[in-house]
Amino acid sequence: MATNGSAPKLVNVMIDGRPAAVGAGTNVVDAAHAAGVEIPIFCHHPKLVPVGMCRMCLVEVGTPGVDPATKAPILDDEGAPVIKYFPKLMAGCTTVVSEGMHVRTGTPAVAEAREAVLEFLLTSHPLDCPVCDKGGECPLQNLTMRYGPGRSRFVWGEKFHYPKPVPVGPLIALDRERCVLCARCIRFEDEIADDQVLGFENRGRGMEIVSFSDPPLDSVFSGNTTDVCPVGALTTADFRFESRVWELESRPAVCPHCAVGCNIGYDTRHGRVLRVMPREHDAVNEIWLCDKGRFGHGFTTAEGRLTHPLVRDISGALVATTWDDALTRVAEALKRTVAEGGPAAVGGVAGATLTNEDAYAFGRFLRAVVGTNNVDHRPKVIADDSVHRFGAGADTIVHALGAGHAIVVVGLDAEAEAPVLFLSLNKARRQGAALITLSTAPQKLDRHASHLRAVPGSEATLLAALVRAALEAEYEPVDGASVPSGALPNAAVPNAAVPSAAARVLADRLADHGPAAVHGVHPVDPDAVAQAGKALASAGGVLWIYGRSAVDAGLVPLMAAYAAATGQHGRAGTGLVAVGRHANAQGVADMGLTPDRLPGHARVDDAAARERLADVWPSLPSSEPGLDAGAMLAGGVQALYVLGTDPVGDDPALDLRANGVRTLIVQDLYLTPTAAQADIVLPAQSAAERDGTFTSLLRRVQRTYAAVDPVGHARADWKVLRDLAARYGDAESFAAPSDVFDEIARAVPAYAGLSYAALGPAIRTAPTDIFLPFAPLTEARSVSYIGTRYENRHGIGAAWLTPAEATYAAGDTAAHEAVAADGGEDAFAGYAVAADDALHAAAGDDLVLIPTAILFDAGRLVASSTVLHPLVPRPFVAFSPFDALQRGLVEGGRVRVTGAGGTFEAEVVVQDGVTPGTALAPESLGIAVRAAVGGERAGRVRVEVVAAGPIERGASPTPAPRPSSSPSTTATVTPGQI
Repeated sequence: MATNGSAPKLVNVMIDGRPAAVGAGTNVVDAAHAAGVEIPIFCHHPKLVPVGMCRMCLVEVGTPGVDPATKAPILDDEGAPVIKYFPKLMAGCTTVVSEGMHVRTGTPAVAEAREAVLEFLLTSHPLDCPVCDKGGECPLQNLTMRYGPGRSRFVWGEKFHYPKPVPVGPLIALDRERCVLCARCIRFEDEIADDQVLGFENRGRGMEIVSFSDPPLDSVFSGNTTDVCPVGALTTADFRFESRVWELESRPAVCPHCAVGCNIGYDTRHGRVLRVMPREHDAVNEIWLCDKGRFGHGFTTAEGRLTHPLVRDISGALVATTWDDALTRVAEALKRTVAEGGPAAVGGVAGATLTNEDAYAFGRFLRAVVGTNNVDHRPKVIADDSVHRFGAGADTIVHALGAGHAIVVVGLDAEAEAPVLFLSLNKARRQGAALITLSTAPQKLDRHASHLRAVPGSEATLLAALVRAALEAEYEPVDGASVPSGALPNAAVPNAAVPSAAARVLADRLADHGPAAVHGVHPVDPDAVAQAGKALASAGGVLWIYGRSAVDAGLVPLMAAYAAATGQHGRAGTGLVAVGRHANAQGVADMGLTPDRLPGHARVDDAAARERLADVWPSLPSSEPGLDAGAMLAGGVQALYVLGTDPVGDDPALDLRANGVRTLIVQDLYLTPTAAQADIVLPAQSAAERDGTFTSLLRRVQRTYAAVDPVGHARADWKVLRDLAARYGDAESFAAPSDVFDEIARAVPAYAGLSYAALGPAIRTAPTDIFLPFAPLTEARSVSYIGTRYENRHGIGAAWLTPAEATYAAGDTAAHEAVAADGGEDAFAGYAVAADDALHAAAGDDLVLIPTAILFDAGRLVASSTVLHPLVPRPFVAFSPFDALQRGLVEGGRVRVTGAGGTFEAEVVVQDGVTPGTALAPESLGIAVRAAVGGERAGRVRVEVVAAGPIERGASPTPAPRPSSSPSTTATVTPGQI
């Protein structure tokens, strides 16, 4: 789609006698592809900048002749333009179409050139197709059979031979003699991933791909290099020599690791997931995956999965039992608790990895059957209705944005928390979008963004300065006409502006928080804040993307206020986007897993919502809000049901028994630290074993399908909750997850009209019915120059509309204009900038510790995938070079960190970009980072040196890669790891 809303100019061309109209700037290869004509290719890729390296795409090109004297077109006897062909063949990937151009792809000269290119490519290429992992989906193999000479003039003894494989990184192996030097892998890392980690070394026939980074191939997107590779030169550590591709059955699914909602295919054989591949989805992940999504599938077969329900016997040990016994015990325990303390004595805490069906069933059971509003999820980024009211337009595609848009990333490290979103943001930036980051810690996006660094505790004042600068800035709209200060875009009328009363009210409330107010408080120049504000004011659309840190700092109301006051929401590229750290953070909030919200984000006392639910629920809970997760875990309930989350694992100091929880029920994949404290443990199915839906960070509801059979006697979460409800006499008997979703469509207004059939077609065969099918949807069935990826034949899902957006879509322009001009004041009634808690102020030798996210953590999903273990760092704390020098901290040394809530020890990392006076420590690495700061977003700590020099490598069971922008602490990769 065009990033500025205008249609591209079309150019008329003729390719092998077929007329085609393509956008100006299109190259011949892509134009031919659009016209249904195949031009073979190796180095070209439509997502990469053309380089013309392989010459496989040579074609004959002609253009209309022009009389040099008169500059008039030369016409034949029939009045048609005379086409003059260039004397030499031209590379189709670097030749841009022009009006009237003619292209010939099947002439003898073209065929001879293709034969020659293939013969040269095969001079050192080994004839190892029978053992090559690419066999069956290899463009070189297919194109050689189609266009090759059929024989070679080069003998075996003249081929180059190398030891194989050579690891270029912990996850990727290189067979150098297979490489055709197309540089796709290098160009992907440079252009798409923004990781300059690969390059060529040597010249001539000895040229080879090498990693120039330390640690090797230091990119969280390395697996994509194997997809874009047109031969079997690059292979993955998890799939190498595991199977032939025609023996695989590919099942469509949604990645369970983060909130982007990447479309994937689980490639299985004999009931085991052998690899994960990307499914093409232009609105979500294009054709890319991060390495966690690609390689983190070990949870499907890892040892330690729960296979039977467990109950605690008289000796205190957890022993296996039947489902009937376990569910009967759960129901009796909950009924007994309610009889003694009322429904408020029961509570439930869920994780954000649940499907929509599981989350809805959990909330339905606790609220409509047990009768309690003590329902919450963790970690939580959506706790109110801000996204529901002021979310981005349902047709927002981040990587389609460009000039005319501004994107503000607040309290989010996109590469660590939603990696493919990082790729989308980077692409939008390359296309001209203004990119602004606001956070307390450095991140890779800062390289190319206007980055505003906040000190912890004062984030709200910096955001207020940015918003104030935007509201006061003079700017020019897209059409170039100047606009007086204080006027803001009218979302209903493109390229127009209207004074906004709501904007003036908001600006007045921020009168004390202009750019000048940041001086001496934040490590940022006031002019930088003013320039960032001007970028917001002049943008045709402003997209706010925020994470958990922004929520913890209380920044969401001000972002919502800006969107409301300016009408910047509910259209493509405008509004709020919440990015949770788990796959269904948006969906579990939509399903009502918050203590004060019902399904659909209505408050628990909302009369209309309660009336709607009365038609589908057996009973209604109290109209009073319940306890949140923190209060329940602190002992606010007597009976606690924990589903799909591990609070004790995140905080080893947490003792639920000591906090007063008398009955603990845990439902999970593994015997987690939380489950180890439980009275009853119920085995759940993994994401690869169940059907259901996830809702992405852009509110796109997508189907995911079961790929393998359940482990042992594990059950789907919704089915467990259905059977529990039946023991309470609930007559509703869901037979399939589609039945649960049908009730969701009746209970949640935004999901009305959605169904499994609307989201994607059914899969006819069950996993157990598959035995060595012919081939997956890969190169084995078609030749594609895009690389190995799966076509999306199972639906692209649907994004739900915000209420305001639904009004706009219905054609109510008056309502639209009202929201844009004056209708947003109620969004910030009573709003005031949060008080500065002065965490940054000097306090002796204390530092402010900031818990951060990390992609490869020590959580169960990563721990179960052994191939990822080399990427999991030892626990570390990152310090600025200034603080390291002042305190005598040495890279690789060891420190003890003591805060108000506890103490932990970790390795020292010295990292450029860390704000002096602060330190960064990643969560989920087995150390109680969040506990040390009292559960807050940051806190003061004391740092003591335990070991002055680098620790011994044997002190940790896994090598420790460096965090971004710091020196390496990773062990050398050896061939034995591949």
